[in-house]
Amino acid sequence: MQPHRVGPRAGMVPACLGCCRSRHCPLIRYLWTFYFHFKNLRFANGRNNTFLCYEVRRMECGLPVRLYRGVFKQVTPNLHAEECFLYWFHSIVLEVLSPREEYKIIWYLSWSPCFHCADQVAKFLATHCNVSLLIFSARLYCFWDEWVQENLRRLSQEGAQMAAMSFQEFRECLEKFVDNDGQPFRPWKKLYRNYRFQNAMLQKILSVSETNCIFSLFPSLLHRSTSLSENIFRFQFNNQQRIKKPHRSRRTYLCYQLQWFDGREPLRGYLQNKVAKHAEILLIDMMRSMELGQVQITCYITWSPCPTCAQELAAFKQDHPDLVLRIYASRLYFHWKRKFQKGLYNLWRAGVHVDVMGLSEFTDCWTNFVNQQKPFKAWDRLEGNSRSIGRRLSRIRESWGLQDVINSFGNLQLTPPLP
Repeated sequence: MQPHRVGPRAGMVPACLGCCRSRHCPLIRYLWTFYFHFKNLRFANGRNNTFLCYEVRRMECGLPVRLYRGVFKQVTPNLHAEECFLYWFHSIVLEVLSPREEYKIIWYLSWSPCFHCADQVAKFLATHCNVSLLIFSARLYCFWDEWVQENLRRLSQEGAQMAAMSFQEFRECLEKFVDNDGQPFRPWKKLYRNYRFQNAMLQKILSVSETNCIFSLFPSLLHRSTSLSENIFRFQFNNQQRIKKPHRSRRTYLCYQLQWFDGREPLRGYLQNKVAKHAEILLIDMMRSMELGQVQITCYITWSPCPTCAQELAAFKQDHPDLVLRIYASRLYFHWKRKFQKGLYNLWRAGVHVDVMGLSEFTDCWTNFVNQQKPFKAWDRLEGNSRSIGRRLSRIRESWGLQDVINSFGNLQLTPPLP
């Protein structure tokens, strides 16, 4: 499990409204500002600011009615235009107008969202189902970075629609958000060629998400899983207690392998937490949609299950007594809390094999879900950390096993023998 939960104000940032208003304006004042910052170059040196032109519409009788239109730009290196918009939208729209209304938001961005902003916007969309978001970006920000790609896919999974800005969007942006003195949009050289490059790259990034979505809905189609990248595996499955900078959240990744005993090809894939369902519950839902007999399911998971997931996994195992379920965790989630310890012990009692990932499990996970050609190279203190986490897990099992014995003795009713 991952230690961070999405609250009711997810996607909000600790910024003051005054800071946001100081960078909020109805129009971009100068034409040269628009042409400089929105030019869709492949290599845009010196363009270190982000402009966000937005339009907020409310659905009335099935038709969109425009409410607000304006421009945000980056305030400081730590306060981006997307975060300013989220704070403004929550304070000005959701807290003033009816939160039950349906809203449609359109963004025209000079740069696509960075890793952090994509994460914030995804959380916001996940907790505001009445809001839809359409994002047009002039350029892709660090599109080669796997962490940026991952959060763009997550943004897409939460319902955001994304595309590169074409001639039509550039023209609309200039007409709606720039003080242009009535001058028409003048396209620059290679606009269309650069648009095709940006849009093809974006769709390539998002297509991985769409493939995973199809596989999760129709598991029978999944004969070959989409692999984890090496960087994501080494960061998310790393069993070190403290992580090095930059500090990113370590989320739940669950790699599963379903093996039949009749010689059929194994079914492999990986799942991530969603806001409404954790990865373990998604796995259970997938398995329940299949006809399971005598099978073995092996799971490699970054965080051990939370109490709710442990309860559901135990019930799933009891419903399928012929099934062999093995769970190997890289790290223990809130292992010092009794209800989390009890959840793990209930898994053992239900017949689920729960253990800590060691070198052999990391190697097997790497081979089946990351890279079959390249040998696994262990990080520093991998085996030492595994032994330490394993001892901690053993103490949990022993202490709760002893507690069971004590409770059993306490429930005994000692009566004198009958004559």
